[in-house]
Amino acid sequence: MWANARLEEIYAQGFEISEDDIIKIENKVEEEIYTFLEKGFITHGESFEPGILVELHHLFSELELKKYGIPNQEYIHRYKENGQVAIATVEGQIKPTNALFLMEINRAHFEKKSGNDENVCEDCICGKK
Repeated sequence: MWANARLEEIYAQGFEISEDDIIKIENKVEEEIYTFLEKGFITHGESFEPGILVELHHLFSELELKKYGIPNQEYIHRYKENGQVAIATVEGQIKPTNALFLMEINRAHFEKKSGNDENVCEDCICGKK
């Protein structure tokens, strides 16, 4: 789903990644996510929402793609904040319900600024003018 669409984007930009490398990336990312999933359930029990890890999964994928020379700084930036929220949640620093709320705020903020931290953010809680 997301990964296939992302690979199509990469190929459309003229970059190539071998099937073997794609499998290596997938395996590494899935192993990392399963570890975080397990830790999330250990830390929070049934209140842990696996969806908290979606953007962390994307972040890990983009960090791996970067190792193959894919220019993807904007993607890394897009998933960075919610990836950090996911890690903090798994570590027990944030409750799952609060994490989902923070992630939604981050997504809305990112969307409002069109993904560019330099854009003016007029009527936002962040106060950036």
